[in-house]
Amino acid sequence: MSTAKGTRAGFVGLGNIGKPMALRLAGTDGIELWVHDIAEEPVAELGAAGAKTAASVGELASAVDVLSVMVRDDEQVRQVIAEVIAADRSEQPPLTVLVHSTVAPETPAALAATAEPHGVQVLDAPVSGGPMGAAEGTLAILVGGTPEAYAAAAPVLAAMGTKVVHAGEIGAGTRLKLARNLLHFASFTAATEAQRLAEAAGLDLVALGEVVRHTDAITGGPGAIMHRDTTAPIEETDFWHGVFGHVVALGEKDLGFAVALADELDVDVPLARLALERLAPGLGMPSTTSPPVADDKFADLPEARARGLRKMEEVYGFDMADGEGDFFRYTADHLFGDIWQRPGLTTRDRRLLLIGLLAGRGAADVLGIQIPAAYANGELSEDELREIVVFLSHYAGWPDGARMNTVVEETIGKAQRKARRKAQRS
Repeated sequence: MSTAKGTRAGFVGLGNIGKPMALRLAGTDGIELWVHDIAEEPVAELGAAGAKTAASVGELASAVDVLSVMVRDDEQVRQVIAEVIAADRSEQPPLTVLVHSTVAPETPAALAATAEPHGVQVLDAPVSGGPMGAAEGTLAILVGGTPEAYAAAAPVLAAMGTKVVHAGEIGAGTRLKLARNLLHFASFTAATEAQRLAEAAGLDLVALGEVVRHTDAITGGPGAIMHRDTTAPIEETDFWHGVFGHVVALGEKDLGFAVALADELDVDVPLARLALERLAPGLGMPSTTSPPVADDKFADLPEARARGLRKMEEVYGFDMADGEGDFFRYTADHLFGDIWQRPGLTTRDRRLLLIGLLAGRGAADVLGIQIPAAYANGELSEDELREIVVFLSHYAGWPDGARMNTVVEETIGKAQRKARRKAQRS
């Protein structure tokens, strides 16, 4: 795996991240670097930095023992591997290929199976840290593959990253990268939501960005809650119960305020609503906005039934009791225990869809349940309910729209009368 000069390494794909990664290898003692790319300029730059250049992937594969691949997509990776296994490596030690490109989850195992009969061992080794981390040699490199291949590639990996993780078997590095990038881009989407809210409130978006970068550098951002080795519910005796209990209390309070501000300013914040709903269970904690399970009147029922009945009370807005028969079982266990709680839509989203459907069918009696519940739960404001009537009347027809309007105005009037009586008593 080495010569008198040390490890013979190759690099294919000298783009925005690949080029600085290769430059790190070129400047590392004990590594003899060969490079190839279809673009002439980065190849010349690497040559000036001391790397040897190859005219083809095959020539490169014949000269090195560890080959890094950082190309655009799965198709290009497969093309490189095909050229690698076709290369003449007679009387050469086994070649280890590091696939740094982020590919589909199933691609690394398929590549490894294709390459293994040709004496080529494949590691998936996607990177995290961007061009800056590549230039500074501080990348996180997430590796999947056999321990033997990982050991063979160790000197090359160490030259390019300060956080090298052997995640497991082939494909594990890619799966770890996809989980990491889910957080990355979901956070970007949440940031755009926060920007819309700030803009609607008349705030300086540049200042908001500066505050986010400043505080994330102190707190660690989302990674600050990622220390547990399981996502299971947290026992009360666990150290993290106290820590995350504080996180949930603050998070639900602040998310609630943010959603209320968004409603006031008419800003769509679906991620914030979903976060408010899922922060606590996601952390393995009970919500601070709902009663503890120990005080739950459904605690003695099977979990599916209890889950469904709790959701029925939320959706309908009145107390529910357990029932009998297959129809009730399908309603409680399946419709409300499962369908109403599937990921992808909030309770408010489902309520809006249902109100639209009921209006189209002229089901004023069921609207008489859904609309008051939506209003009581704070899912829809007075203005939103009235706007829904105006909008749906043009699709459902004026007679059905008029009946829906009656339900809405009765709901609002009843709430206002109740509020006045309460004010008079106090």
